[in-house]
Amino acid sequence: MKHGVDFTINDQNMLDFIGDIKAPRPAIRRFRDAANILYPYQKPEPKPDKSPLYYMYRAIYKNDEDKKMFKDEGIRYDITVILPGFMGEEFIKTVGHFHPKKEGSDDTYPEYYEVLHGEALYLFQKNTPDGDVEEVFIVTAKEGDKVYIDPNYGHITINPGKNPLVMANLVSDDFSSDYKPIEEKKGAAYFYIKNNLGELEFVPNPNYKNTLSLNLMPAEKKDQPVDIDADVGLYEAFVNKPEDFSFLK
Repeated sequence: MKHGVDFTINDQNMLDFIGDIKAPRPAIRRFRDAANILYPYQKPEPKPDKSPLYYMYRAIYKNDEDKKMFKDEGIRYDITVILPGFMGEEFIKTVGHFHPKKEGSDDTYPEYYEVLHGEALYLFQKNTPDGDVEEVFIVTAKEGDKVYIDPNYGHITINPGKNPLVMANLVSDDFSSDYKPIEEKKGAAYFYIKNNLGELEFVPNPNYKNTLSLNLMPAEKKDQPVDIDADVGLYEAFVNKPEDFSFLK
C-alpha cells in the first residue's frame, strides 16, 4: 500500500483509506499507556495523560479475495501510525514487546515491517533467560524500507522525525504479544531523547545490569527473508505469492 494512493493522513494524524479498502477503527495507545516505560531522569517529570501516541489499524484488506487469503494463511496485515513529537524529553515510541515461541520450537514468531511514510528507528533487543539484555541494536528506516524482526528479538519502534510515521506489518494471527519483559525493566535497553541542551542522544536504561554498546544499521544492510523488489510493498508481495511468507506462521 502507498501513501497518496491507498490512504492519506488527515488533520488528526489518522488515516483516510481510499477506494474499497477495509480497515477497522484503530486501537489507540495513549501517553498514559506508556507511563511505566518512560525515560526516568526527566525533571520535571512528565504527566502522562490521554493524548494519543499511535493508532493501530488491524487486519486490513483490499477485497474479499484478499481477506480470504489472509484468513486461510493465518497472516494479518496491519498499519500503525506513530505521531511525531515527544513524551517529555523522549521521542514518541511504541511500548514494545516480545513474541511467544512457536509451538514445538525454540524460536519466537517473527514479524515483517515496511515504512509507508516518514522515518523509523527499530530497536531490536535480545534478552537473557533472567530478563537482562544480551544484544541490542537499531535499524534506521525510511519510506519504502522493509525491516524483518528476527525470531527471539523484542522490539520497539521510535518516530524520530517531524512527520507521522506510517508503517505496515505482516505477522501471524495466531498469538498475543508479551509486553511484560519490557514493562518489568521500565523500558527497552535504550531511550532516545532530546536533552536540555537540545542534543539528541541514546541513553541506556539503568534497570538493566548489562550496558551494551548500541550500533545503528541502515535498513538496506539488514537481512531479508524474502527477495522483494524495492517498488513492491509487503501487501502486494504477500497476495502475489503468499507461500513466500510461510515462515511467519
